[in-house]
Amino acid sequence: MTQTQALSCPIQTKCGGCPVMDQPAEEAKTRRLSWISRALNHPVTDWVESPQRMGYRARLRLSTDGSGGLGFHPPRSAQVLPIDGCPVGHPALAPALSSLLPVPSGVAHLELRTDGSRVVAGFEAHNGGHGDVRAWLQSLDEAAFAGADIALDGKRIRGSCHVEITAGGITHHLSPDTFYQVNLPINELLVDHVRTLVLERSPSHVLDAFAGAGNLSMPLAQAGVALTQLEQHSSAVRDAKATAKRHNLSLSTLQSSAQRFSAGDVFFDLAIIDPPRAGMGKMMPQLLLTRPACLILISCNPPTLARDIRPAIAEGYRITHTRAYEMFPQTEHAEVLVVLER
Repeated sequence: MTQTQALSCPIQTKCGGCPVMDQPAEEAKTRRLSWISRALNHPVTDWVESPQRMGYRARLRLSTDGSGGLGFHPPRSAQVLPIDGCPVGHPALAPALSSLLPVPSGVAHLELRTDGSRVVAGFEAHNGGHGDVRAWLQSLDEAAFAGADIALDGKRIRGSCHVEITAGGITHHLSPDTFYQVNLPINELLVDHVRTLVLERSPSHVLDAFAGAGNLSMPLAQAGVALTQLEQHSSAVRDAKATAKRHNLSLSTLQSSAQRFSAGDVFFDLAIIDPPRAGMGKMMPQLLLTRPACLILISCNPPTLARDIRPAIAEGYRITHTRAYEMFPQTEHAEVLVVLER
């Protein structure tokens, strides 16, 4: 990456989504690793660079400007920047971005999603606006939004509306409101590494907390590992159960909030915890009551990760491995993996 790379994005200085696009990649990497190491009070063992530095984002979230326009919403700003393209967006999203239509006032957001081939335009309506938006979407011709599948508030309007994401030998059919990582090549590397870490430790039973649709744990089930998935989001749970059935996998999927986990709910000796940006909440003390041999945590927010592991460190667990993944090139963020063992 060169100092002139920002010229490929005319709104880079206004958008806020790619704040280090105009900086040397090595400089940004050094700063990120230093920040993560300080937050964890532990050096980062490995750094995994993204295979793609541009065109890597498989999901883009757009906001409305109040007048029917769609664009990016910079942080700490009421402004919405109109766009007709995005250099970090996956190339499969480009036709939809270049053919955005004015939307009715009932639309709150649009998320464009892709698996590299199909594209899903997932609309979210303001409270009370669902009916009007649904009628508008149903009136669109097949070419609208470059022929993308269309969903509203997670429900199919046009097309199959699922993306097919493959990682660790498992193909997931994900619904319009099921989360998946924005950087698909990095996600594959993360899934493979977690599988290796778990298989090296030969656990008798694995708990996958904040499991989503089973991104991290399905390949373990395929390898014969006994495990339980814990996930609250109904769409992700449905997708996880469908994936397990399609691949003939034996595992337990429980629809429940990981933050309400109590010691004894599941018996395990290794846990994978991949919480949202806000962290684990009150889960860690309950996990520690069961004295698992190993905890593998993944986080996009090093400060909350550091907070979450503090009770485990106090109980005698030690960090045996750290790895940072460049999940979000051109930004100050990274996906961080930490292994705790006692």
